[in-house]
Amino acid sequence: MRQILLGAGALALVASCFLAARDAVGEDPAAKPVAGIKDIMLAMNEGEHSIVGHLRTDFGGELDEDGWKVAKARATMLMEAANLLHGMKPPLGADDAAGLAKWKQHVMDYRGCADAAREAADKKDAAAGKAALMSLAKRCKECHADHRKEE
Repeated sequence: MRQILLGAGALALVASCFLAARDAVGEDPAAKPVAGIKDIMLAMNEGEHSIVGHLRTDFGGELDEDGWKVAKARATMLMEAANLLHGMKPPLGADDAAGLAKWKQHVMDYRGCADAAREAADKKDAAAGKAALMSLAKRCKECHADHRKEE
């Protein structure tokens, strides 16, 4: 009888730990996005301390093996930013299906440029990396013309 009670007690303890862990993150343990379009754009693209700013420096300098790995990781995060942006609605120009489709195409073009930068870093090709970033800047201007709300 004592073993049964100990076993039941252990099972109850494990179950309560599981429920407490689940409740700590809510019903759905998946993380909910907190960044908006502006947050993503600033962190990825704005200034020398952004991901793109660091990539410009990376592709403009002499990188060792670790530097190329970091450059590839930075470009990968640009691709991931595009994945986040793809599910968002811009502040301008996406009120109908055609506008939203245009937004999604801009985002996929951005992702393609990021993928080219990632491939350049993987191949240790600084010239291709610079070209990918130039293409990315062009894509940004095109998208902003369609979807950026002037403040």
